[in-house]
Amino acid sequence: MTDPDDETAPPCPLDDDLSSFSARYEHVRGRLDALAKPVGSLGTLEDWCARICALQRTPAPRIDGALCLVFAADHGAARDERDGGEGCSAYPPSVTRKVVEALDRGLAGACALARRGGARLRAVDVGVSPGPAAYEWSGDAVRPAAFRLPEGTRNFCAGDAMTGGEVDSCLDVGRRETEKMVGESPSGSRLVVCFGEVGIGNTTSSSALIAALS
Repeated sequence: MTDPDDETAPPCPLDDDLSSFSARYEHVRGRLDALAKPVGSLGTLEDWCARICALQRTPAPRIDGALCLVFAADHGAARDERDGGEGCSAYPPSVTRKVVEALDRGLAGACALARRGGARLRAVDVGVSPGPAAYEWSGDAVRPAAFRLPEGTRNFCAGDAMTGGEVDSCLDVGRRETEKMVGESPSGSRLVVCFGEVGIGNTTSSSALIAALS
């Protein structure tokens, strides 16, 4: 922090209400690099520490709890070629539902990590294809979104994966589910919110998005 008696010192970005996130982040990284340790020796922990300090505008951040929100859906490109897809994954799309069912039953690896870390975990079905047997989500660990794609997205190699309206609706689901989960926490809590996703073919879809946007 800036010495209040030093009138020549530049203002500390953490004290400046108009400072950018980047300025605050770089300031904290500089403080970390000046500590008695090899620069960057704590790896990504230093990055997350700097991010949280920058967000909370303090060198001594407080975290009262962690939330993990996972969105699940199937990708059309991952379907078998006989079903109009590209067969781009080593695993069939049905595995998506199996993973989400494991999340609902508390059996997935993410569930064990959440329990160990004291984090609240929830998954939202935005477009998981129906399975061979009827199974209803619990509504707590896994819940269906207010808007969902009944069969997941379409094959983007053959056309649009989603319409513009579908994209807007899915983004709205993300905002609403985040607000809902945060709102269920005690008032005034300082939380870390982690986002995840489940869906066979996700690497193919994310690679296509990166290629299109970069």
